[in-house]
Amino acid sequence: MLANLLCCAIAARALQLQRPRLATRTSLKATRTESILQHLESEGDGLGAGAAGTLAGLRALDARWEAMRRPTAASPATPFVTEASVEAEPDFDVVVLGGTLGIFAASAFQARGLKVCVIERGPLAGRNQEWNLSLDEVRDLVDAGALHADDIDGAVGTPGKYEVLAGADDTLVASHFGSVRAGFNDQEHGASGSGGALQEVWLPSVLNVGVRPDVAVRRARRRFEEQGGVVKEHTPCNGVVVGEKSAQVTLAEEVITTRLVVDAMGNASPVARQCRREANDGADPRPSGICCVVGTSMAGFAKDNSYGDLIYTNEDTRIHQERQYFWEAFPAMSLGEDARTTYLFTYLDADEMRQHTVEGQFEDYWRMLPTYQKHNADCLNSKRIEDALEDGDLILKRCLYGLFPTYKDSPLPTRWDRVLAVGDASGVQSPLSFGGFGALTRHLGRVTDAVEDALQNDALDRASLTLVNGYAPNIAATWMFQKSFVHPVSSQRPASFVNRLMRQNYVNMEDLGDDVLRPFNQDVVQPRALLQVLGLATLRDPLNILPLCYWIGPQELVEWLGHFGMMLLYDGAHHVLGKRVRAYSHRLPDQRQGFALRRLADAWEYGSGMDY
Repeated sequence: MLANLLCCAIAARALQLQRPRLATRTSLKATRTESILQHLESEGDGLGAGAAGTLAGLRALDARWEAMRRPTAASPATPFVTEASVEAEPDFDVVVLGGTLGIFAASAFQARGLKVCVIERGPLAGRNQEWNLSLDEVRDLVDAGALHADDIDGAVGTPGKYEVLAGADDTLVASHFGSVRAGFNDQEHGASGSGGALQEVWLPSVLNVGVRPDVAVRRARRRFEEQGGVVKEHTPCNGVVVGEKSAQVTLAEEVITTRLVVDAMGNASPVARQCRREANDGADPRPSGICCVVGTSMAGFAKDNSYGDLIYTNEDTRIHQERQYFWEAFPAMSLGEDARTTYLFTYLDADEMRQHTVEGQFEDYWRMLPTYQKHNADCLNSKRIEDALEDGDLILKRCLYGLFPTYKDSPLPTRWDRVLAVGDASGVQSPLSFGGFGALTRHLGRVTDAVEDALQNDALDRASLTLVNGYAPNIAATWMFQKSFVHPVSSQRPASFVNRLMRQNYVNMEDLGDDVLRPFNQDVVQPRALLQVLGLATLRDPLNILPLCYWIGPQELVEWLGHFGMMLLYDGAHHVLGKRVRAYSHRLPDQRQGFALRRLADAWEYGSGMDY
């Protein structure tokens, strides 16, 4: 369900220690967050997506969050994409905007024989902290042509339970661990909330591989350039002009033309923002949901660093703060054998009365971390975080924080000819996941096929390109799950609501087997599997059905039933008609129509989770 959670580090604000120790304890008269972040320095603008800022960056993020909840009138923004006549012949088949993730798409396109250019405003580089996903998702990059099979090296063996394999410093796979846990507080049945949930489920091969972004980006770039691809780094893009026969990309010192522009600039893309504004009478729409994440990478977890947590709670919903906190943690072998990355995240709506702040969540993180991680770091059994840092028991490598908005009108339809979004910019991630690398890898093969097909058949108009990221009922259906995790402002919903729901569903999935448990935890919703889970939940906990329906609300339930019905329809269409439609599409005299039919077959497959 949350396959891509670790990929939040891609869009998070990354910071490093300026000195290994806090200067003086008297500085702790400020908040813990102020004291710690003031001793950090930025990795540098562009060193991996989202890398910028210090304490000022955190405050700026909170100001952005305030603007999301309480938007004010603003002067119209200068359009990033405009439409006008473009006479010049195309220099490239594809120009990819955004290089840190876009280089993988570009490499896959170039491997198909297309002429591709990547534009990156900073250095084209990934940072040295793992992106976590599953080994089969790493191999998706090879299948799509973004990497060579020989690029998948390092910790690629099969670890035993509670075993962590580590790859050498220059290998792609830095870590591979045999155990990943999901756990949920059960205070109703006697758990104290003091660090351990009574209900735990161990997950099969989910987010148990740590890939080095710096190595992955470097190898994708090498493959791309060896095949003739062009990289323009330290080169901001100032805008795109879409014409009838080509598109023009305006850079600081030159203008290049292309048949197709691919937006890989993430959920903060100016293209995506303009899209949403134009669909909302020129104003930024309020997000439908938000995931707020804070976290750190620290060394000093020598007591037990043998497993990861995909999703874990050790307390019920904080009614007075109107939020349910979740934890996530993974070994971080690229930073050291005793290094561990931990995240505290919560799901929110953008209600203007909500008082939540990112800095306030960081304060909760410092206070709650010893309870959560005392089984992994011995010093946390007797020390506060600042004392452990001061004494050198823990060594802070990096702090991370981010806000990840999601919108119900996703995937986002394109509004112009010759412009296609991929990854987070397209909104293909569910509201439960942070998107990023995982959102790209899962769809990269499909997108590469579609781009090659569109260019071969000149299907580059707005209507054709919208079919590439069409309606996906299984993504739309996850909004009900996201809704269940959000504690509404001023709601009287019971504090145990989320944990009770999660405990029961995870037990049911575990009993139904890996074929149900594994895809769901990789954020792939399949209708028949979901039907089994819901049926078992109704049999085992019938008294929770009515309260669940009440607190989620009738509108959300009706919408979900519609999406679930479409999932079943897509599932049937894929199995009965998918191959026939693909075969028939190649026999049509008008291959623009053939392109549309192949995208319909893709939608059936991916919209029902049958691509898994």
